[in-house]
Amino acid sequence: MLLSQPRVSQIVRELERAVGGPLFLRSSRRVEPTPLGRELLAGVTPALRDIDRAVLTARSAARGLRIGFLGPFASTLDEPIAALRHSRPEMTVQLVQAPWVDSFAGLYNGELDLLLYLSPVVEPDLVTGPTVRTYPRMVAVARNHPLAARTELTVEDLGDTGVVGPPDRAPEATVRAYWPPERTPSGRPIRRIGSARTEAEMLSAVARGDGVYVTSTAMPAHFAHPAVDYLPITGLPPARAVLVWHRNNACDRVHRFASLAQDRDAGRKYSAPAR
Repeated sequence: MLLSQPRVSQIVRELERAVGGPLFLRSSRRVEPTPLGRELLAGVTPALRDIDRAVLTARSAARGLRIGFLGPFASTLDEPIAALRHSRPEMTVQLVQAPWVDSFAGLYNGELDLLLYLSPVVEPDLVTGPTVRTYPRMVAVARNHPLAARTELTVEDLGDTGVVGPPDRAPEATVRAYWPPERTPSGRPIRRIGSARTEAEMLSAVARGDGVYVTSTAMPAHFAHPAVDYLPITGLPPARAVLVWHRNNACDRVHRFASLAQDRDAGRKYSAPAR
C-alpha cells in the first residue's frame, strides 16, 4: 500500500471512530477482524471492486486497445483491426505477442485488454468471447524424417514417432484440446518428448530430430525453418482462436472489437451483453 505502519494505524483509528466500534482484535501474536470489522469489509468490497474496474477501464481508454496474441496468430486480427480503425480512427490499437507460458498474466494485471488464445479457456474471471478463426491441423516434420515422404498424416502415424510436448505450466485445458492425445485410436502410446516454450524452440527441436510438432495451418505463415516441412493431419479437431478478456474489463471497446473480429462462418453472431 506504500503506507507506513503509523499511518495505517491512524487510518484504522479514524475508521473505528467513524463506525463507532473496534474493527480489529489485537494481541502480541496476531491481528484479526472483529465481527464489526468483517461486516464493514463485506459492505465495502463491492465498492472496491467497482473502483478497481473503473481504474482499469480508464487506464485502457487512455492507452487505446492493447491486444495480446499467440505467435501463430500474428495476422489473424489484421482485418478486424483495419475495420476498427475505419470506424473509430481516433482509437489506437497495439498488438503484443503473448508467451505460451503464463499467457493470461497480461489480462490479470491489466496490461492487456484482450487476448487471442486457443479454445477452450478455463481460467478464473476470464470471459471467452467469439471465435475469430478456425484452423485445420498440421504437423511440423524434419525433412529427413521418415514421415516427411507422406502427403498427409493421421493420428495413428504419431505412434511411430515422438511429439514435442507442451510448455511447462501450460493450462491443462489447452494441452487436452491442442496437443494430441496420449494414445492413437488403436491404443499405441504417443510419446511426448521434452517441451518447448516458443515457436523457435519448437521448430529447433523438430529440426534436430527430437520429434514432430503438432500445430495448425496458422503457424507456417509466420514460422519457417530450412530443415522443417509442414504436413496436414487428420483425426484432430481444428484449432479455434478465440478472444478472451477479464470480466472486470468488459467495456464497450472490448465488446465492439469482439463483434468486429468474430468469424462470420462460426455460427451465431456475437453481441455484447445487455447493460
